[in-house]
Amino acid sequence: MKNKLSIFSLGLAIFTMLFGAGNIVFPLILGREVGSQITPSMIGFLITAVVVPIIGLSSAILFEGDYKKFLGNIGQLPSIIIIFIIMVFLIGPLGATTRCFILSYSAMKYYIPFIPIWAYTLFAAILIFFLTYKENKVVDILGTVLGPIKFTLLLAIIIVGMATLMKFQKSAVTSIEGFNLGVKTGYFTLDMLGTIFFARLIYDSIKTKFDKLVHPKKIIYHCLKAGVICAFLLGFIYFSFGIISASWASKLQGVPKEQLLSILSIKILGQGTGLLANIAVAVATLVTATALTTLFADYLTFTLLKGKISYHQAVILTLTICIVMVNLQFDGIMKIISPIAVTIYPSLIVLSILNIFNKTLNLKEKYIKPTVWATFIVTIMFLYIVPAFV
Repeated sequence: MKNKLSIFSLGLAIFTMLFGAGNIVFPLILGREVGSQITPSMIGFLITAVVVPIIGLSSAILFEGDYKKFLGNIGQLPSIIIIFIIMVFLIGPLGATTRCFILSYSAMKYYIPFIPIWAYTLFAAILIFFLTYKENKVVDILGTVLGPIKFTLLLAIIIVGMATLMKFQKSAVTSIEGFNLGVKTGYFTLDMLGTIFFARLIYDSIKTKFDKLVHPKKIIYHCLKAGVICAFLLGFIYFSFGIISASWASKLQGVPKEQLLSILSIKILGQGTGLLANIAVAVATLVTATALTTLFADYLTFTLLKGKISYHQAVILTLTICIVMVNLQFDGIMKIISPIAVTIYPSLIVLSILNIFNKTLNLKEKYIKPTVWATFIVTIMFLYIVPAFV
């Protein structure tokens, strides 16, 4: 490899792209709600928030990061519609990107109550514009600069939090209920969607480090190894945050979801050191917003508008929408994200698994489309039709 980007740096870059607003909030929400049942709950959470995303990443990487080919087996028109829905309403400016800005502001709101959320978002958007100015450098910046800063700050919170654990209060939630709640909560991190669509950035980044004649399988192998490192980092952070939140559950009742880590940090560390922890949250979420902005702007430029606007114009448009959407607050954005994510997630999980079988075990493509659509129909029935008759 030339200008070698280490596997660990690439794994850290993937972690940095994924670990945003939902990744911080949801393990804390889960810990607060389940208390002493945190272990089975986190096992369920890790299945949908770590295992499932790595399946998605592995599947997309086998298509060399081309999410159009990844989704192609469900039909051309359905894949176009699904890509649009995911990009705009789930990981774009109407979804996870704006969610990152909201949580970043929530982390700092205690210290800057005089600054409105739109003004904070405007400042953050200007910063992100310069970070995303050169699209092909984003992954390198995440892996070698922003990623280490982000992980170090989060690790500092965990070390102090683990040193101040309190006795878990007995929970009314059973182990099975906790596990099921963990599985459902892990859905809303949206990380599988992130890995599928970040795969192109990841693949292209590591491809530039190899000579042109290198076989694509070698690049895929390096990407998958980095994915394993990312999975370990995600699992470690999730489980730690869940344990700390469960320990402090009695002190977090009534706290708005987007302010959970902010308030928890202040209670654990005090206002002075808590400021550093909240800066960590603000930085962590804006770093993920940087990656999501790059992804959506690329889609807007080259896929949706077919080059009618430049990449930089697309970045500006994306960030402008986010500035407007932050006024919906965390719960408002989740009302957009939740029903869509719950509806399409099972089908995408099945598609990811079948695509892996197709690429590694030569599963015939004719079996993929009906299986995925059957999963979608069953999901619709259980979510919306069956409850209407119960």
